[in-house]
Amino acid sequence: MSPQALRLTTLGMAITGAVSCNAWGDDLPNGNNATPTANTPQTAVTLTPIKVTGAHVESPHDIPQSIDTITQDTMTDQGVTRVQDALRNVPGITLNAGEGGQHGDSINLRGLSVPDSFFMDGIRDLGTYERDSFNLESVTVLKGPSSVLFGRGSSAGVINQVSKTPDLTPLGYASISVGTNDGVRFTGDYDTPLGATTAARLNVMNEHSNVADRDYVLNRRSGIAPSIEFGIGTPTRLTLSYFYQEENNIPDYGIPFIGDVPAHVRRENYYGLLDYDRTKTNVNIATIRFEHDFSANTTFSNTLRYGDYKSSYFSSAPFLGNDFVPPPPLGTPLSDILVSRDQPSSSTNLRNLIDQANITSSFDMGGFSHLVIAGIELSHENSDITRYVNGLDIIPPTPLLNPDPHQPNIQPLIVDSLPQAKGDDESAYVVDTIKLAEQWDLSGGLRWDRFKSEFSEALAGTRFQQDYIDLAPRAALIYKPDSAQSYYVSYGTSYNPAIEYLTLAPTDASIAPEKNKTYEFGAKIDALDGLLDLTGAVFKTDLTNARNADPDDPTVQQLPFDETVKGLELGLTGHISPEWDVNASYTHLLAKIVSTTDPEALGREVPNVPHNALNTWTTYQINSAWKIGGGFNYQAWRFADTHNTAHVPGYVLFNAMAEYELNEHVEFRLNLTNLTNKLYFRSFYYTGPDENHAVPGAGRTAMLTADFTL
Repeated sequence: MSPQALRLTTLGMAITGAVSCNAWGDDLPNGNNATPTANTPQTAVTLTPIKVTGAHVESPHDIPQSIDTITQDTMTDQGVTRVQDALRNVPGITLNAGEGGQHGDSINLRGLSVPDSFFMDGIRDLGTYERDSFNLESVTVLKGPSSVLFGRGSSAGVINQVSKTPDLTPLGYASISVGTNDGVRFTGDYDTPLGATTAARLNVMNEHSNVADRDYVLNRRSGIAPSIEFGIGTPTRLTLSYFYQEENNIPDYGIPFIGDVPAHVRRENYYGLLDYDRTKTNVNIATIRFEHDFSANTTFSNTLRYGDYKSSYFSSAPFLGNDFVPPPPLGTPLSDILVSRDQPSSSTNLRNLIDQANITSSFDMGGFSHLVIAGIELSHENSDITRYVNGLDIIPPTPLLNPDPHQPNIQPLIVDSLPQAKGDDESAYVVDTIKLAEQWDLSGGLRWDRFKSEFSEALAGTRFQQDYIDLAPRAALIYKPDSAQSYYVSYGTSYNPAIEYLTLAPTDASIAPEKNKTYEFGAKIDALDGLLDLTGAVFKTDLTNARNADPDDPTVQQLPFDETVKGLELGLTGHISPEWDVNASYTHLLAKIVSTTDPEALGREVPNVPHNALNTWTTYQINSAWKIGGGFNYQAWRFADTHNTAHVPGYVLFNAMAEYELNEHVEFRLNLTNLTNKLYFRSFYYTGPDENHAVPGAGRTAMLTADFTL
């Protein structure tokens, strides 16, 4: 692991960080230019201090929280183009499928659902869209409750996207990929100095691709991200940036369950309607960031961001049974089963305006050394949603074994509801890390949050308000017997208001916020003279007022239940030799419902939480021209429902790559994913035996990429 690979540039990571710093990737090039360059053998890992805020230098051993970082080099080596694919490197993460409300990147982390835990450079990334990697230097997963840093909705952690930024080193880079999935992708990265302390950068992307072994599913994305930074290398810096991404896709709602598992049908089967099903998103994010170093020990920063997220989802999701086509009796031959279609469609416009001011200072007081980080954050969010239903509720059914996606969708759509919501968040936080002695550090922090929200629905004439105040404490004790070892114990809390996504139903107005407490013990040890970094953590999370969709009406939340998650995480990162890099991580989770009004769910396991997950990735630099790599992702089976009557099978995926450097300007790379063409399900949606679907992952795919560097 390279210290530079961590590049914890967000404010939150500077505050708490983690001992378990599992950095998936090679060293980043100098400066911020993280675009791949010519192959160079790696040197041994040493945990030298890293710069985590404007003025303070800190070792990963000082950070009492688990962190996984996937660098752009690793994403490039693996052929990753989306954030959710990069997150396959992090065990303990599973994907959720959408149905009417949640779309885009929706994940579970450490056994908890965290759809509102995506951040971009430390600022909340509110929208529900599939995030592309074209403008990312890295993706960092900060595990454990993080409300003290990031506010609401960070119960199990946060996923922070670290953007590429301008640098004084000129860069010209282009990449073209073609794949067996009829995929064509282009990315470009151009950076140029505009003077002694000013530089500009431009990243662009366009992709058109299908999904291997999934008929008709189509992904079309494009994006552009310009930025300019003034005062590089000086005490005062100003960065202006803009991010735009659009999608126009044919969505995949997978196949229905038959009995307790996804139906045994052709993985290519598509149950949607091609003249109707579309997913469109437009994301616009503008950011102004100001930084000033008052001294070598004190830095002030202020980030102002406006985000506008537009999306429309028109889809035909498969399910079994409605008023016109009753559910098939148990034991019905597959050839006799008709699949109904639901059309949970909506158009959404989310907008947020966020201002975050932060000061970091290290000093001596009272005989101790202190690192204090304090700040305030103000935000305003708006949500306007139009939900549609099929006017006659007689969407044509289709045979399970031979679905027809060309059936006309002749039924009219009518507006079902017009929910509007807005939220105002005021928060202040402070964290102090105190060096008690040569081998002992104590870190404590507190965040005060006030979240005021309003909800209305014009057709029903419904209106209500919520006003919630929360205090989120966090504390950790770190013991470092020597420079190669670090151990910590920590405690933290998080909370999620019922309206945190600005997309709730009126029946949720009285539901109390989700709250959790997490207790964690972790360790980080340097082995083999610093070549390998070994990490480990055990934790327990107690979650109260957890929410789950009502099986009879997915737009309504069931009465809250309480759950407990116990987990173990292990990681190994580094170099076996200067040419051979290795990364491996393992997670064991056990999540149970410990309190609920549903007697059938009491004591059952929480859905979508596999007991075991293991990920590996390794690369070997054969010589100056050739590099090879490979790895696998293992995930155990998961329950699909709170009654534990249905499940999704586990799987192992094998992946490989080979890279050839023709010269210092041209490089070729072949990526092979799902080598054995394993049928697996990357996500699912399940509210009951008759309303559910599981989405298969892509089949075997080959992608050939040519990289050009000026």
